[in-house]
Amino acid sequence: MRRAIVIALGFLLFVGSDFAAIAETVTVAVPDNHEWDTSLTELGLQQGIFRKRGLDVKIVHVADEAALEKALIAGDADIAVAAGFHDILAAWVKGVPIRIISPEATGAPDIFWFAKIAGPIGSMQDLRGQSVGFAAPGSLSHFVLLALLKKVDVDDARLVPIGPAYNGIGMVLTAQLAASWGGPEAVAKYLLSGEVRLIARGNDSPQVQNQTVRVNAVNAKFLASHRSSVLEFLRAYRESIDWAYSDQAAVEAYAKLSDQPLEFAKYIVKEFASKSTNQIDEIRGEDRVLAEAIASKGIPSTLTHDDIKGVYDLVLKSAP
Repeated sequence: MRRAIVIALGFLLFVGSDFAAIAETVTVAVPDNHEWDTSLTELGLQQGIFRKRGLDVKIVHVADEAALEKALIAGDADIAVAAGFHDILAAWVKGVPIRIISPEATGAPDIFWFAKIAGPIGSMQDLRGQSVGFAAPGSLSHFVLLALLKKVDVDDARLVPIGPAYNGIGMVLTAQLAASWGGPEAVAKYLLSGEVRLIARGNDSPQVQNQTVRVNAVNAKFLASHRSSVLEFLRAYRESIDWAYSDQAAVEAYAKLSDQPLEFAKYIVKEFASKSTNQIDEIRGEDRVLAEAIASKGIPSTLTHDDIKGVYDLVLKSAP
C-alpha cells in the first residue's frame, strides 16, 4: 500500500514538472475593479480551465480599462481582458501594434445611474438642468450617458466628470450631484440598503444594448509568435464563461475573490450580468463605435469598416 502511494505521488510530481516544462506562459492584464465580468479569467484559473489547455496564465492587475492598453504597449501583458473598444481602436489607428481578438462585453448592463432615494430624481427625464456624474470624457460611461440622455430628449443636463464610480456615492448622498454613474461592485451596498435607487441602466438604450463596448486584445507581436496559445486562451476563456453562468460555486468564488458578502455577489450577478453580454464571437455596433470615436476625437477622421478591418484578428473564427 505504501509503495502504491509513493508511486502515485511520484507520478503526480512527474506530471506537475512535465506541465511546468511544456506550459506556455501567458500574461493577462485585468482591471482591478472586482466586477463580475472582469473576474472571469481568474475564476477560470481557479478551476484549472486554462491549465488543462496547456497555459500557465499569470494575472496582472491594472488600475482601470485605460491602463490595459498601456500594459500591452509596454509589454507588461500579452493579452488584455475587458479593454475599452474605443481605446484599443484609437491606439491601433495611431499605429500601436495591438489587435482585437474577441468582444468581451456586448451592451452595458453593468453601467447605470443612481440618485438619492429621498431626493427628487426618479428617472433620466428628471435630469433637465441637473448635474450628473460620469467617469471621464471619452470613457464608456460618457458614451452611454449621452445615449441615455438623447433617448429621453434631455439636452441640458450638466455632465460632471468624477472618475471612478465610488466617487459619486458621497456626492449624490450629499446632493453635490443629482445623479451619478455606478458599477455593481461600488454601489450594490447602497442599492441594497435603500440609500440610493437606480434611475437608468446602460441597456435602456437599444443602441448600447446591441453594441460591443469592451473587447479582449493582444499584443500583435505576441499573437504572431504564439497564435496557438492565444487560441487556447480564448477557448479556455469561453469555457470559463460557460462554467461561471452554470454553477453557483462560481458566484461563491466571485464573492471570495472580490472580498464581498455572498448576498452582494448574488445580487450583482442576478441584476447586472448575463451570459449573452459576455459572448466572445461577434463584434456588434461597429458603426456606432466609429461615430463615438470621431466625436470624442479618439480618431482623427471618419473611418469605415474597411479602414479598420486590420485591427481585428478574431482567432476563434479563423480556427479550424
